[in-house]
Amino acid sequence: MKINIIDGRKTNSFENSTKILVDVFRSTSTMPVILEKGASKIIPTSSVREARDLKSRNPDYVLVGERYGIKVPGFDLNNSPSDVMVADVREKTIIFTSTNGTLVLKKIAPTGKVYVSSFINADATFQAVKNLDRVDIVVSSRPDGQADEDFIYADYFSELLSNGEASFEEYAHKIRNSKGSRRLKIMGYRKDIETCLMLNFSDRPTIFKDGIIIRE
Repeated sequence: MKINIIDGRKTNSFENSTKILVDVFRSTSTMPVILEKGASKIIPTSSVREARDLKSRNPDYVLVGERYGIKVPGFDLNNSPSDVMVADVREKTIIFTSTNGTLVLKKIAPTGKVYVSSFINADATFQAVKNLDRVDIVVSSRPDGQADEDFIYADYFSELLSNGEASFEEYAHKIRNSKGSRRLKIMGYRKDIETCLMLNFSDRPTIFKDGIIIRE
């Protein structure tokens, strides 16, 4: 298998391939949790305006998202897996927007099948792609530079694909000591760090298909 790790923010041209979208803190952790908690589907948007316009036409939809880590004013929930864990989203349609994850998703969506992955659904994603000839792991990073936690997960998933196994404890230690973890602590989201490390909380892969994010 050919495995590529690609910085999704810095790259503007993508080859056709199966892709693993990674935004560990927090989009690709929050979205699998949302679906595991019973939501019917997630509609990703690249802008707050698009999200609000969609909500105005569909009052029963739930708005989830952030800009620069802070919940968007008027939204129902932040892009926070620990917030979603205690929210009732059963059978709800979720409108989701984030600073990094949904932006990169829009860039890669036309270039092949996209799996949304993090430690939350790592094994399920691995099982879905392990027999492919090529996988591109696309990390979302941040506007102000690389997100080290995304590259740590990309290395973890790459090792899974190469060897069939990887030490979660080793990579979890790196995540807890990452710049991204320190950033979340400063912002007051310490609880999200451990929630994002709930290995295989979801046993089904999460995919982007026909404009929505669902469980495969």
